[in-house]
Amino acid sequence: MTKFRGILARFPVLTYFTLTYISSWLVWTPMVLSGFDSRLLLVSGTFCPLASALLLTALIDGCSGIRDLLSRFLIWRVKVGWYLWCFFGSAAVVLAAILIHLAAGGDSPAWNDPAKLYLVIPVFLYVLVFSVLGEETGWRGFALPRLQKRIGALGSSLIIGIGWGVWHLPLFWISGNFHRQIPFSLFLLQDIALAVLMTWLYNATGGSLLLVHLFHAASNTTLGVLPILPIDTGGTLRPLWIAVGFLYMLTLVIVLATRGKLANSCANMRAKPIRLFAR
Repeated sequence: MTKFRGILARFPVLTYFTLTYISSWLVWTPMVLSGFDSRLLLVSGTFCPLASALLLTALIDGCSGIRDLLSRFLIWRVKVGWYLWCFFGSAAVVLAAILIHLAAGGDSPAWNDPAKLYLVIPVFLYVLVFSVLGEETGWRGFALPRLQKRIGALGSSLIIGIGWGVWHLPLFWISGNFHRQIPFSLFLLQDIALAVLMTWLYNATGGSLLLVHLFHAASNTTLGVLPILPIDTGGTLRPLWIAVGFLYMLTLVIVLATRGKLANSCANMRAKPIRLFAR
């Protein structure tokens, strides 16, 4: 057992990627083969990154590792600017993309009824609990800190962005899943840019998994609320391409401002985090 743990400790990220891919893809394969979009199987596969992270953390670092990992959910005392970015950053990017699309002569998308704006909150909570909660503890909580120690923040973001994007690949073959609306190349480019932004958020907030979860959930909610997907834009992908372009412009600014370290670029927004679990 000690030798087995030694092997895991030597290749933790590779083991995490392998375990996550195998478990998630096995769960999703019946949907790919049958063409039936099962909510139970979809959510179950989405939680495999969380299960892999907890299992490997327990095997490598024991109970103290689990406590350390979960304690990052309790890093919440950061400047309000980070919360504003988490909740509204993606919406600002999407709205800007739609406005540019319209200014360039594009057709107006199908906006949701403003009277139903209150539905944003339950949609956000659903996405947070049944989707994002199953992912981020693995990608940002387990893999990112370990990769950063070896290859730095930017390199880690690129690897995780690619791995995170490719992990979604089976969903593009499931009939009825919204991923089928988007070319995989565009989706992968989006995830790489988002991975850089989430590394920046994670590092600049003292390793807060709470903030990372909020940002991811708000980003996914934005795609469901604002009309940027082809189903709402008459089939055109131009607004989405513009939005991804904005993401890359933003990542470039952050990378240059932080000299590739993806931290401290907004020092006035930072605050010392509080952990309720002692390390």
